[in-house]
Amino acid sequence: MSKQQPPVDGLCEQCGFNYGTGDLQGTVTLLVRQAAESAMALTKAAAGPDPDVVRLRPEPEVWSAIEYACHIRDVLEVQRLRIAQCLAEDRPVYAPMDRTGRVKQEKYEFQNPIEVGAAVMKFAREFGAAARVLTPPELARLGLYNYPVRAPRSLSWIVRHTAHEIQHHRHDIIEILAKVEPPIVPAPKPVVEEETTAEGDATDETATGDTAIGDTATDDDTATDDDTAPGGELAATVAEDNEH
Repeated sequence: MSKQQPPVDGLCEQCGFNYGTGDLQGTVTLLVRQAAESAMALTKAAAGPDPDVVRLRPEPEVWSAIEYACHIRDVLEVQRLRIAQCLAEDRPVYAPMDRTGRVKQEKYEFQNPIEVGAAVMKFAREFGAAARVLTPPELARLGLYNYPVRAPRSLSWIVRHTAHEIQHHRHDIIEILAKVEPPIVPAPKPVVEEETTAEGDATDETATGDTAIGDTATDDDTATDDDTAPGGELAATVAEDNEH
């Protein structure tokens, strides 16, 4: 959730992604799994007590969970199209994605989180299918990439960079939701068993008292059937444990 621009090579200290480790198949598998986790985090929060929590920004300049999820969806679609463009053209020049402009133009904030989550998973599978079949010569093909500065990038880098985008923004979504979601307050513990126990104790104590009175009457030679034993009252208070 840092405002700092993530790296596009080497190790990202914010999310832990490393451009220099992992093979193609493992990288794609990781991408698809983390895209699904991002979608699940979004839809789970939207199904909670406050569905609009996914639209809350933790800070004015930091995107909300649904804005990050929309960005993930669009990155997956755009990157898959770039793979196809690079295979069809010699050293293509990729059109800028306009990542910041899309937030307002596409009204990310007001999109349906269920639909966004489904699209994230769909585009992740489609990107994975396109990336898994790339051969070593195809992975080495170059195109002119615009982010963060214009530079030639291979398809191998595009696959890894897309995986970094997903991992990084999955981390953003989970961290943001942890900050803005309302706390879950446990329901009060049931007191049925405690009340039953208290009533049982009262019955036992009353029975004990009756036995003691009876014994006294029997042992007392002067006791008659007309003797009246003094009565007693038993009060039981059950305290409800209301945890937060």
